[in-house]
Parts: sequence; C-alpha cells; structure tokens
Amino acid sequence: MSPVPFSRWTSTASLTIGALLVLHAAAPRHRTAPPIDPILYRGLAWRNIGPFRGGRISAVTGVIGQPGVFYIGLPAGGVWKTTSAGETWYPVFDSIKTVSSVGAIEVAPSDPNVIYVGTGEMPTGSLDEGDGVYKSVDAGRTWQHLGLDSTTQIPSMLVDPHDPNLVMIASQGNLRRKSDARGVYRSTDGGNHWTKTFYVDDETGVQKLARAFDRPAVIFATTVRHYVAPGTDPRRATRPDTGRTGTALYKSTDEGVTWRELTGGGLPRLDGRTSVAVAMNTDAQRVFLIDNNGLYRSDDGGSSWRQMDSTDHRIRNAQGGYNCGVYVDPQNPDVVYTVATSSYKSTDGGNTFTGFRGAPGGDDPQQMWIDPTNGQRMLFGYDQGAIVSLDGGATWSSWYNQSTEQVYHLAIDNSFPYWIYATQQDAGAIRTRARGNLGAVTPLDWNPVNGWEWGTIVPDPLDAKTVYASGSGIVKITYPSEQWINVSPALDQSLKLRTGFSQPLVWAPWNQHELLAGFQYLMATTDGGVHWTKLSPDLSVPKGGEPVLAGRAQGDTARPQPVGAIESISPSTVARGTIWIGTNNGIVRLTRDEGRTWADATISDTRRPAAATISTIDASHHDPGTAYVAVDHRRSGDYAPYLYRTHDYGKTWTKIVTGLPVDQPAGSFVSVGRADTKRAGLLFAGTESGMYVSFDDGDHWQSLQQNLPTTAFRDIAIHENDLIVATFGRGIWVLDDYSVLRQLTPAVAAEPVHLFKPGDAVRVRRNVNADTPFPLEVPTASNPPDGVIVDYSLKSAPARDITLDVLDASGALVRHLSSVAVPPVPEAAKPNLPNFWVAPPLVLPKSSGTNRVNWDLRYDPPPAFTHTFEINANPGSTPASPEGPVALPGVYRFKLTVDGRSYTQTATVHNDPRSPATAADLRAQHALLMKLYDGLKAAWDGHQQAMAFRAAVHAAVGSAPSNAVAAAVSAFDAKLDSVAGSAAPQGRSRRGQNAPPNFVRVNAELVSQLNAQ
Repeated sequence: MSPVPFSRWTSTASLTIGALLVLHAAAPRHRTAPPIDPILYRGLAWRNIGPFRGGRISAVTGVIGQPGVFYIGLPAGGVWKTTSAGETWYPVFDSIKTVSSVGAIEVAPSDPNVIYVGTGEMPTGSLDEGDGVYKSVDAGRTWQHLGLDSTTQIPSMLVDPHDPNLVMIASQGNLRRKSDARGVYRSTDGGNHWTKTFYVDDETGVQKLARAFDRPAVIFATTVRHYVAPGTDPRRATRPDTGRTGTALYKSTDEGVTWRELTGGGLPRLDGRTSVAVAMNTDAQRVFLIDNNGLYRSDDGGSSWRQMDSTDHRIRNAQGGYNCGVYVDPQNPDVVYTVATSSYKSTDGGNTFTGFRGAPGGDDPQQMWIDPTNGQRMLFGYDQGAIVSLDGGATWSSWYNQSTEQVYHLAIDNSFPYWIYATQQDAGAIRTRARGNLGAVTPLDWNPVNGWEWGTIVPDPLDAKTVYASGSGIVKITYPSEQWINVSPALDQSLKLRTGFSQPLVWAPWNQHELLAGFQYLMATTDGGVHWTKLSPDLSVPKGGEPVLAGRAQGDTARPQPVGAIESISPSTVARGTIWIGTNNGIVRLTRDEGRTWADATISDTRRPAAATISTIDASHHDPGTAYVAVDHRRSGDYAPYLYRTHDYGKTWTKIVTGLPVDQPAGSFVSVGRADTKRAGLLFAGTESGMYVSFDDGDHWQSLQQNLPTTAFRDIAIHENDLIVATFGRGIWVLDDYSVLRQLTPAVAAEPVHLFKPGDAVRVRRNVNADTPFPLEVPTASNPPDGVIVDYSLKSAPARDITLDVLDASGALVRHLSSVAVPPVPEAAKPNLPNFWVAPPLVLPKSSGTNRVNWDLRYDPPPAFTHTFEINANPGSTPASPEGPVALPGVYRFKLTVDGRSYTQTATVHNDPRSPATAADLRAQHALLMKLYDGLKAAWDGHQQAMAFRAAVHAAVGSAPSNAVAAAVSAFDAKLDSVAGSAAPQGRSRRGQNAPPNFVRVNAELVSQLNAQ
C-alpha cells in the first residue's frame, strides 16, 4: 500500500468528524433482555493451565520451629503456603473475594497458627491496592478482616516475638489521594482495635518497619512521600516536582508507642525507597540502612552513621525504587545481604559484597526472610517466584512450581492443540499448549518465547511456525529453530517512532499477510517486516490540540517529549478496511478505508483524556458500525468502571456498566472488554477483581467468576468455543467449550429441561505416555475434558433417574450414561495404587440449573474378569481398563431422557489433524476393535451361561444326592470349569500360550489385545 499524503487526512477530517461527540442516551438498538440466572451456567468451570513459572513476590515469611512451612504474598495473587520447603505451593487466601494484593505477611513467633496479612503492595511499576488487615488463627485455613480499610497499601508489619496480639503495621495510604490514613498503627488485642502511633502528613507514608528479634522494643521505621497528583506516573511518587521526597528514618524504643526522627550523625538527606535492618546480638546497636545513595551502617543504635563502599553501585536502592532491601544474619551481625538486580552478601559487616544469587538478566529479588533462630533457613521472593533454602543458600527450591504469573496479553494460534502465547511481567514472553499429549499440560508443553515481558505477541494466522512479538522493537520468530530477527520500523530513527508500554500487533482479517502495528501512527507490513507503510498521521494528537508531553522530575532539564501512542487496534472482521484504534491518552479514531481517511471517535465524557488509557477497543464480529471500548482512568485517581459501546461508527457512545462493581478495594476499572465471535450481544469484561458476562449487549453484566480466584484480569481471547483469560497474578485460565453461554436466552431459561447443542470434538488419545507418569511434585495442569462436552439445564432436580444415550449415525447405541452410579469394579474399589490416581465414576448430575458431563468418545466399558490401571496415569483421571473402543469420526446423536421425555442434539467428532491415519485406516482399526469388544462380551456371556447352567444342575440335584449322582456332578463341575475358567482375578495363564482356552482366559487375552490398540 502506498503512503497517503498527510494533507488528505487533514482535508477530510472536517468532513468525517462532524460535531462534538456526545453520549448516546437513546434506547439501545437491541431489545433489552433480563439478566440470565447464573444457575443456568453453574456447571461451567475454568481450568488453570499455569504455565507454572512464578510471578513477582511482594511479601515473604516463615514459621519458626516448622522447617518446611513458609508463606508468600503476591501483588494480585493472594497468599500461598508451602509445607514442604518450597517443593509444592498452594493458595490459602482464595476465600477472600474482595482483594488479592498482599504487601506484608507476619506469623506470630509465639503461635504459628496466628498470621497477619497486610493488603496492598509496595508500589513499583504497577499498583494493586488493598483494604486493610486480615488475620488467621488456624494457619491460613480461614480469615477475618481486621479493618484499616483506608490504609490502601501496607508494605510492612511486625508481630511481637512473645505476644501474638501485639502487632504493628506500616501504612503508605492512597497513592492518588491525600489521606490521613498513613503512618504506623498498633494493636495490643490482636487487631480488634488499632491506635495510630505515628503520622507525618497526608502525603507521607511508612514503607518499612524493622527490629531485632532479641530486642523487640527497639523499632526503626522509614517513610517516603506516597502521593502523586492525578494524571502523572505513579513511579514519580518518590521524586515529585516539589523536591520533597518525604524519605526519613524514625526510631521507637517502646515498641512503637512513641517515635523520634533520626538526623545528622553522618546520615545524609535520605532519598527514595529505603530499607532498614537491625542486627541481633548487638543490643539493637548495629543498624543498616539503604537508599538511593547507598548503604549506611550505625553501631550505636542510629546516633551516628557511616557510608559503606560508595563506589559499589550494586549496593543501593535499585532500578529507580523498583526493589530495595537489606537483611542481617541472626547469628553473625557481620553477615549482611542486600537485594538489587541480584542479591549480594557481605561477611565483613557491609564493607565488601559479592554476588549471592542472581543471573545476568537480573532476577530482581523483592523480599527476603531469614529465620531469626536459624540463619541457614531462608526464603527469597523474586520477580520470578519464591524459593527456599535450608542450608544457607547452598541449594534452593524451584520457582517453576507456582502458577502466579502476571500476564499482560494473550494470542492464540491456529494449530491443534492450539498454543497460547502470552507476555509475562518480569519473566518474559511464553507459550503453552492448551492440551498436552501426556494427559495433562506438563512442563514439556510450555517454553519461553524470544519476545519481551511487555508488549504483545501474535502468531501468523497462515503459518503457526512464525510469530511476531513487540516490546523493545518488533521481532519475527521462526519455529522450530526459534531464530529471530528485529523487523521494527523504529530501527529507522529518522521516523522518530514511539510506542506505549503495550505496543499492539494485530493481523488484518481481509489480508492475513498484513500485520498492523501501533506507534503514534498506525503502520503495516505485508512482507514480514521487510517494508512498512504508514497508514495514518499521529493519531495520539487530540482533535484541534497539541501532542501530550511527558512531565519532568525535579532537576530534569531535558525537553519534554510527546508520549501518546496507540494502545489498542481492532480491525473489523465484517467490513474490509475498517479499523478502530485507541491511544494511551484517551483518543479513539476510526478509518473505514484502511487508513486513507480517519474520523475522531473519542468519547466525550472521557475525563481528562490525556490521563485516560483506551485499554481495549473491540470491533463487533457482526456489525461494522459496532465497537466496544474499555477506558482506564487510574491516572486521574478514578478507579470506577468505564465501558462503552457504539452502533454508529463512534458518532455516539453508550456507557454500559450496569452490574459491574464500582467499589472494589483494588479498583473496579475495566482492563479488557471482548465481543463474542459467534453470538451478537454476548460480551465479556475483565476488571481488576473479576470476570463478567453480558447477554444483552452490555445493558446488564453479571459474574462469570465461577471457580476463578480473586485477581486482576488483563486480557481475554476467544478460540473457537474456548474462552481464555490472562490474570495479573494467577496465570492463564481456560473456559473449555462455553457453547452454553452462546445458546442461553430467556426462552431457554424458561424451559423445564434443555439440552444444549454440544461443540464438536477431536478424536485424540488421552495420554500417549507409555511409561511412568510425572510424580505429583511436578506441577501439571489438567487437560480439557476428553471428547464431547454435554450441557443440559434442569428447572428442578428430577425425582427419577435421568439418562443420556449416545448413538451413532445408524442409530446404534454407543454409550449409556445414568444418574445412578455404577458400582466400581473391584480393582477400583480397592486399587493397588493411591486413590488419588483413580478416575471417579461417570455419573450424570441432576441438580437444578445447568449440569455438565463429557462423553470421552468411548463405547461402554466391556465386561471383564480382571481390571488394571495402565501405566500412563494422570491424577484423578486414570480409568480402570479395559475401556470401550474409541468411536469413529462422524456425527453422533445425544438423547437426554428426563421424566420420560427425551431431548436430542448432535455433535461431530473429527479425527486428530496430526494423525496420518486415513478414514479407511480408522475404519479397519475400528472393525478390529469391535471384534475384540464383541468377543470380550461373548466370552463374558459364555462364562455367565456356564455358571447359570451349573446353578441349575445343582438346584435340580438337591442338597443330598446319591454317591453316584454326586460323583457325576463333581465330574461335570470339573469339565465345566475347564470350559468356563475361574473368575478369580488373573491375567494370562502362567503356563503361557499352551494353556487350554476357556471363557476367562479368552476374555483376559482379548482385554490385553484391546488395551494394546
């Protein structure tokens, strides 16, 4: 495409923009439908797929006297616990539905069951707020809220070593509002009542509390200015334009009742984020302090200070305040640890340091905990997760066992099973399969991608082996070699291109060779990045205005530069050339001719547009004039939800937030809105604390949380019938086959029974592994249900049994399922392996509302005298074999029978596209399997007939036959046994293939042959 002269844009603007846009207050185009009762989709459940590469840790602690027990807190992932010294982790805070951001955790040293949690993380580049303090008195099983809601951020807390009821918290307060909730709060009754014992002003919060475990009365606190004017970067909080950082050091000698500021004595004017540590075995005299200037040490309790090695730039507040920390060994006050891009250790009291743990890319340690009674026992919280050492750092547990990833963006390829591509904060880009070949999504199913932690990543729709990622450039990655090349047009510095934090990349639906990229301009390439074409002017410039400029920190003499850039791109799938864009400074623009002309579609009630971000814009898949826009006003201090729709190409907008929460502690803003690809008016929204669905084009919203944890939701992707979400603290989740949501209507809701049309299924092997499975300690995620997922709704629970029959194209019965549980085979009732491996019996649920069951594409299990559990096992889903043969590809009919009435639907089973087998191959294999299957049943029936014959003979003979008759019956029994065989569990005869056949042996041999297919 040839570049279009700028004059064309400017000359046509007045013709296409029109009058100032106003909110559309008229009735929506589609008739408003009432919300759907959530019970009608209660059977849907989200599936976490990891990929078990941990995310940033914001709080750490351990339990004294319990070597394996530690706790971690996450910015939007709640509290997690290990009882195995980091071998496995599990969440313990999910019962709390209002907040997931954790800034501090402390276990009472005198009572390991008492845990205090301060919510709201220490601000870094991102910020999730909390609602005060929580407490558990049963080691994390249950929690109670202790108030202090307005503290917003609690980055530090202390619990008295001897009194579990004496607790202190550091409050930073709200970042965007002046607040008197900042300071130090103290409770002597376990958090029932709080007293504010320290306060500076309504802009200055407390960032760190520290004490020596053996001198709890002596406490040090550091403060920092924690307020920025609405509309500015939150990372500017510690470097405001006024020049006052608010950073200072205070001391208490009465365990936090009174405080005094420490100044002078060699202590410089403190700057930025700080950390302080008090050495044990020094009567609280040795103190270490770290700030932007470096590391300082006092040997007289803070009266005088000296700076340690001022030339060692590793030992100071790191990365502009992103992380900072100093810690002291409890036995040896000369052993000091600091954290920056890596962690460092000194054995001479802080004079010199060597690298302790880290990597060239910077693991970015955030928090460290050392057992005050055992310096060998440590817990580190990194950007990549938590790790534990029990030997002073010689060896560590792994962080590849925590599904706590902070994910920004998702993209799905067109392969099978499909790959999910994601950009993960700190750890970088990643991809994972939605289904693994080993019966689960295992570590073999995911790998890093040569992209960045921010930006976006998109696979080529025509070639899944080619992927593009944005971040610090745009790279083209080719699989399987994983070679990459930077193809960004920004390499030409004369273009002066700029991007936002999450530069969007999108494929044009009308030309799947055309990749669109967002800078301040919309740019496109059709040859893999070799050449780029500019499709727009600077779209970040407000109508009739000037470019938005970056602000300046004090002392910054550089000329402010424009910062506006495209944040979201959404080309229409129904109208060639129609493209919507949204910028990070609140502007919405639209072209209907692939960039030749542009119209301003900015929403008129976008408060302070320069401080707003168009988080997502999503074009309808059914109407070219319809689009949905999510707007983020956090920079204005406004955390309310803003979601809009237009049906007239952006001339008017309707705010659609009814049903979305407005008062969530972490914020109620909408980060992502998506329109369904198949049903018009079915919408999805992800907020800072939940997932929501609308069945009526946004007029009403209702929760789609189901089994999701409370966390922040950043992106939503749709792949055929699956809904995939990215969370900013709990990894990636998939809602497998949400066809029921596409079919739910008020009319369906009114029916006493409704069988939903299932989605199609792919014929795959449950598990291709032929050897030992992964042990439980290796983190894996569940695969999607095998086969066809069947959903049905019941207005009320039926009193009688319900059944589901699966029939093939000829009408023959393939599978019969019932709400009556089938007794387990003896080997499943008392398995020769731990019970957690065994699959539960397949029973039709019949609760009121929507129920879900899956047909695994197999025929009914055949009768057998011996059952086994195959070696390719998966926890909770290992069936007893033999199983029925796998059905052929084709169309199958499902007949649900409730209270004597039947309801039918059909679904198609497709062959695995990876399989080289032809249709003829599959038919031949199936014919063989059915012969084995029928032979199994025939051998079983023969044995049953023989046993019935024996019973009849014995009944006819009676209980007291003559000697001759008894001898004849005994001979008859022996001959019958040689034909029928013993039904006692047995495999192949120990005498091998030469043993005479009988019904039991034939059945066992056929089982072996069936299992081998």
